[in-house]
Amino acid sequence: MNYDGKRVYSVHTREEIREKMMKEVVGISEVFSLSLSDATVILISQRWNSFKASDRLGDDKEKFLSGLGLFGSIKPSSSDEDLDEVTGEGDSNLVSTPFCSHKFSKDCWKDYLSKTLEKKEEERSVLLISCLSQDCVASVGPDTIEKLAEPVLKEMYDRYLVESFMESNKDSIRWCPDPVCDYAVEPHEDPSEDFDVVCSCGYRFCWSCQLKPHRPVTCNNASLWLNKLLDESRTLAWNAKRIKHCPKCDSLVKHRDGVWKCITCNASSPSNEIKHCPKCDSLVKHRDGVWKCITCNASSPSNESALVRHLALWDASHAAMKKSKRDLEAIKEVTTDCGLGELDMKALREAWTQIVQCRSVLKWSFVFGYFITDYHSAKKEYLDHIRERATAQLVKHKQTLDEVTDRVISGGGDIIAFRQKLGDTTTTTGNYFHRFVKTLEDGLCDVKVDTYVNGTTDYWFCDRCTYKNYSFERECRICVGPCESPRHVALGQGGTNPLEFADE
Repeated sequence: MNYDGKRVYSVHTREEIREKMMKEVVGISEVFSLSLSDATVILISQRWNSFKASDRLGDDKEKFLSGLGLFGSIKPSSSDEDLDEVTGEGDSNLVSTPFCSHKFSKDCWKDYLSKTLEKKEEERSVLLISCLSQDCVASVGPDTIEKLAEPVLKEMYDRYLVESFMESNKDSIRWCPDPVCDYAVEPHEDPSEDFDVVCSCGYRFCWSCQLKPHRPVTCNNASLWLNKLLDESRTLAWNAKRIKHCPKCDSLVKHRDGVWKCITCNASSPSNEIKHCPKCDSLVKHRDGVWKCITCNASSPSNESALVRHLALWDASHAAMKKSKRDLEAIKEVTTDCGLGELDMKALREAWTQIVQCRSVLKWSFVFGYFITDYHSAKKEYLDHIRERATAQLVKHKQTLDEVTDRVISGGGDIIAFRQKLGDTTTTTGNYFHRFVKTLEDGLCDVKVDTYVNGTTDYWFCDRCTYKNYSFERECRICVGPCESPRHVALGQGGTNPLEFADE
């Protein structure tokens, strides 16, 4: 579910995935007069690309089938004949592929196929399985599996087929990343764009990177925040309360008896770390209570301070999101016996679920703010402004839901008015946050910045993710997409605020 209420994907069961897979098998089988088993092997060999398989079959069908071990009879070598004597040729327990005469006992096949399928599952491989006999190219398909009549082996092979189909189509359909879930997600349109998924099992994730939803932050920045910066910021916050550097001798000092004191030189201890100027990249030091660059006289706030500050904002916003989740669970229990129809209960729960989704956006907007460089101060101010308005809209939405829910529980008010009010607040808030997310993902494009160039520095900032790129780079290294050279800092004058919405 997107924030504007439009579902951009479908959730499928494993059986539905198998039906999609078999539809392609049947198509190849009917067009080229092949058995279902042979069509399956052919599609595996072409990574389930029906167009490619059709081209290969149309060019030279016999040669193509022969190369896959699906044509003619392969005569056993002398060593194979010796092997037949050892395994007891003529025994009804012996099985071969349909296109070779290399017979082996069912136990041998079971052991070989079990190990092969397990290995392919671990390696996520979609390569073909060939005959047990060394150097024999005959392919093992569903027909051979059926001959073995082993339910466990058949189940393993069916799983291998589905996994090979999914692995070959992973750009357009994927399993839910929850390890205990058996659903798959398929986008309705071009899956190249990021979107959040709420699986039927309840698990929420980003389509592109499989992390928890993190819009409007890019996948790279979300991974950096979760895997590095979050732990780093917590360490800095912990150290800030207990450890500092002496400004005179740079020794580590601790907080004792209410005062930061250095035993070495008996000096008080504000932080004395070296920073870089955001304009000219010169080294600057902490002097007279501020970070100041002698070269260009620019101030340089501590990156560590910014990280700790954004951690506090992240934690507060995360706590608000967790509370919204608890409210959602409580509403699910309360509305079970409130007398509403199934569709009305679903709409009410989705309206409360929307609060959780919007809280997630607000939480990640603070991470988005952290990655905006100090040189983008106008963008930081604009972000604070539109976030404040988005928060106000969310508060208004919750107040409406509280009122509507109380009336439903108490049995007051007519059902028509309930539906109208619930639909209006859900649509308005969903559309508002959809525009909020889009505005941030577009790089707060209403605010533009200059490329800064001097004798030693030549670079530009990406409008979307704010990453600092060198002037010779025509694409942002983080977004890996073309970015226009930033222009003059200015709020869009005379235009319409993209987050403006009509009052109800």
